[in-house]
Formats: sequence, C-alpha cells, structure tokens
Amino acid sequence: MWLVYFPLCLFTSVLAISTFDVRHNGRPMPTASNLAMGVWLVGLLAAAALHWRRRWPEALVVATSLVPLIFPLDPVPSLIALGSLLVRRVDRVAGVLIGLVTVSTYVAIWRDSRGTSIQDSFFQTLWSSDTGARFEPLSWWVVALITAGLVVVCVGLALLIRFRQGFTQASARVEDQQVVVDALSDEVGRQAERERIAQEVHDALGHRLSLLSLHAGALEVNAGEDQRVADAAKLLRVNAQQSMVDLRSLLAVLRQPDSPDVAAVVPTLADIASLVDDTVSTGVNLVSTVQIDGLGGLAETTSRSAYRITQELLTNARKHAPGIGVRVLVRAAPESGVQIEVANHLPAEAALEFRPGSGLDGIRHRVQALDGDFRCFVDQRRVFRVAVRLPWVPEGSVREERR
Repeated sequence: MWLVYFPLCLFTSVLAISTFDVRHNGRPMPTASNLAMGVWLVGLLAAAALHWRRRWPEALVVATSLVPLIFPLDPVPSLIALGSLLVRRVDRVAGVLIGLVTVSTYVAIWRDSRGTSIQDSFFQTLWSSDTGARFEPLSWWVVALITAGLVVVCVGLALLIRFRQGFTQASARVEDQQVVVDALSDEVGRQAERERIAQEVHDALGHRLSLLSLHAGALEVNAGEDQRVADAAKLLRVNAQQSMVDLRSLLAVLRQPDSPDVAAVVPTLADIASLVDDTVSTGVNLVSTVQIDGLGGLAETTSRSAYRITQELLTNARKHAPGIGVRVLVRAAPESGVQIEVANHLPAEAALEFRPGSGLDGIRHRVQALDGDFRCFVDQRRVFRVAVRLPWVPEGSVREERR
C-alpha cells in the first residue's frame, strides 16, 4: 500500500505548494519559488515517513499532523497515518489523535480556502473550473463540513478494514475450533465403538474362559491318582486364568489406548522369558536365543509389538506343526534394531506351497505399520521360516509421538 500512499501524497503536496506559491506571490509563477521547493521537501519527507506507519503509528500521526500546522501543506499524510493507527487500535489515545488530526486538517483547509480562485485554492475547484473567476473565501462552516467529511471517511475506512480483519481472524479461529470439534467428535465415536467391541468380547470370550477355567479346576480335583490328567488339567486351568488376565489387559488397551496405566500392564520384550517358559510348559520342544540390549531406551510401541509378534509366531507354530520342535531367535539392540526369527519343520503331510493365514497377515500389517521388514518362506529342507526386523525407535522420539 505504501506504493499507493507515496505517489498520492506527492501529488497532493504539489497541489498544496502550487496554490501556496500563487497566494504568496499574488500571481501564478512560471517556476516554483525556493520557499515553495523547501516546503515541498518537507511534504516529501512526510510522505516517505508513512513507510514506518506500522512501527511507530502514534509518533507518526503526531508528526504528520504537526506538518500542516507549521507548513502550508495538505493533511493527506496525517489522515493516512491516522487510518493505519485505527486499524490496529481504537482507544482513548486513538481518540486524542483523531482530535489532533481533525484540527490539523481544519487548519490546512482553512489556509487553502483563503484563496479566491482555482489557481490559489484547491477547494475553490468544487464550485467552478473557470480560471478567471473570483470567489469569496469559504465560510468557516464549509471548511468544517469538508474537514468533517475527510475525517469521517478516513475513520470509516479504517474501521471497515479493522472489522474485516477481525472477521477474517474470527473466521480462522472458528475454523480451527471446528477442526478440534470434529476431531473430538470422531474420537468420541471411536471410543463408543471401542467400548461396544470391548463389551462384546468380554461377554463372549470372558464367559467361555471362565467356564474353561472352572471345568479344568474340577477335572484337576477329580483326576484322582492319574497324575498326567491332573497336570494337564492344572496347566489348562492356569492358561485359562492367564488368558483372562491377557483379555482384561487387551480390553483395557482397547478402551483407553493412550492411558499410561494401561500401557504398563501390556507385555513387552522384557516379558519374552516368561513367554518362552509358558510355551515350553505346554509341551513344545523349543530352542530359544534371546539377546536384548538397551531395552529401556526402546519405544514402548515397538517393544509391545515385538512381544505380540513373537507370541503370535509361537502360537502359529504350535497350531500348524504340533509336536515338532521350534527354534526362536530374538535380538534387540540400538545398532541393529529388533530381529525376530522363528523356524520349524513342516509336518510330513504339509505341502511346500502355503498361503499365509490371518495370523501371518496380521503380523505383516503390524510390521509394515512400524516401517519394518517381514519375510516368510519354506526352504529346501522343508523348514518354515519367518523373519521380522523392526527399526529401533528411541523412547520419547518424534517418531514415537506420532504413532
């Protein structure tokens, strides 16, 4: 806007000094006098000063208002400075400055209106365009009306711009708040759906696991002297109870996924040893290698996912290759990331070609969500192998926070 204000102020200051020169010399001059050129330089400085109207708005209004009071120049720079000020603040100080600009504008118009022709008064052109016509100086009330009109237009435009800026900012805030409201609405909807699913799972699986634990306990009591049956029933009862504990923790995660108290009960890589012992207690011939370094610096999301992946792979091996030995390798270090490998021979009746089921597909998706690598294949010795590599994500990193 300064590129518009500066030429406008130059034009009005040229008009002001030209009419002043005619009034001062009593007749039109072929060239501007030295006095007029000096006054014009003052007007030029006032116009250039508008460049800093945002940095020092109050001081600039005062300075540009004093110029017409001292020199025979127009009030345009002071009106522009006042408008820029009112866009930013409307208070008691702004009211005082409006009064100062009004006085300055009245003085400048009164001085110009003392001319009796259009050659020595700009405002006489409002009545006629005849260069030879002579007029009486404008009355004080006409000068007051012109002054009021200029000040009202200046203040009105400034307040209009201020209102539009305020409306734009308010609209932006409303849009931001609407985004927050939409996000909260989506979260409430997801929470309600999670609650419904958790309740359904609890009612269905919880009831069946409770019955399983109850019947296993009864079988253990009634096994009599058959120690094998008693041990099998005890193992079944313990696993059923542990399944109930796991179910409760999973339902807590489903209901409150971001709760630190809930996350604390979800197993991580620190619980791999317990997972191996539980697997061995079910009768699986398991050879395990677990090497974990710097676990405290690993993100909880990666650690929990690694545990669940290992758990699912061992469950998959027991399900599809019962009675066959399983080898599991778990390595975790900041330099190499998290590596999980599980291998077992295929049953004699199993085909070499296989189609991954829902368990392996779930593992694949979990690994991909963590930007890891997943491979599963059957080698030439009919050994089914699954290899997973997860990147090491430090605890509290930006990447972890985004998940």
